[in-house]
Amino acid sequence: MINIRSILKLKDNEGLTLKSGKPTVYKTGWQVATDGIATISPREAMKAVKAYNGNCGIWFSDSIYYIDHSKRVNTKKEALAIGRANNQISILRWRDMSLVYC
Repeated sequence: MINIRSILKLKDNEGLTLKSGKPTVYKTGWQVATDGIATISPREAMKAVKAYNGNCGIWFSDSIYYIDHSKRVNTKKEALAIGRANNQISILRWRDMSLVYC
């Protein structure tokens, strides 16, 4: 599992996708969040990572850590359905790291 040092090393507008607490990158599919938190505290960010069993995305922007419980799915249709059901703004396409708005 990542540690707090990994969270502290994030620069503005940097992020990570974690699977079982380890950074991961996929070549295909879609990443979609179901819920999340925002915090200015690296310790609270780490607590959220642990609460999500390391299956989440972390994004650092303007001194705020955004931690979203997320998962990879195979199809855009499924990702959009999950995203819309959970009031998400967008989903991520792994192939080119682009966002599609829900």
